[in-house]
Amino acid sequence: MLDLTREERKVILFLAAIALLGAGANFAAKQFSPRKSIASFSRDLGRVDLNAADKKMLMGVSGIGEKLAQRILDYRREHSGISSVDELRDIKGMSASRFAGIREYLSAE
Repeated sequence: MLDLTREERKVILFLAAIALLGAGANFAAKQFSPRKSIASFSRDLGRVDLNAADKKMLMGVSGIGEKLAQRILDYRREHSGISSVDELRDIKGMSASRFAGIREYLSAE
């Protein structure tokens, strides 16, 4: 076999033990960590929540400019929140075609 000193054998055993501990910890972390499948995500994933969004976030939706974003915020404040995306139809400047174009990007949670 190899001509190793007692100290060298101790180092090799120590490194092997550390490698095994690391492999065991990695296995345990993968085996017992909570998993989320794509099917468990909300259908609203990626949508802008009308009740939580600020002006800048609303303006990030294509079809919502600065004035409309401010009107949405004003409407939300006056009505203590928005219960449905359909309420946006009541806002000045919200045409049927604009509403149809932005509806899929918004949610009201």
